[in-house]
Amino acid sequence: MIEYHVLESCNRCGETNDVELVDTVNGHACEAKTKCLTCGFEDYWSYGFFESSQERESNCEKYTNTK
Repeated sequence: MIEYHVLESCNRCGETNDVELVDTVNGHACEAKTKCLTCGFEDYWSYGFFESSQERESNCEKYTNTK
């Protein structure tokens, strides 16, 4: 089961992100620039995952896409 990263949740501290959409398809977010409103951490989210998760443990909220 794949765990996707919640776009609105900071990958450093888990608090709320400010989101600037970069790309959408049919109204669904595909890529976005994010900045945490609490700790200021800037990240890039693409197709369900934060770029920073390649270098650090992910502390953001996660969800699964199960039917």
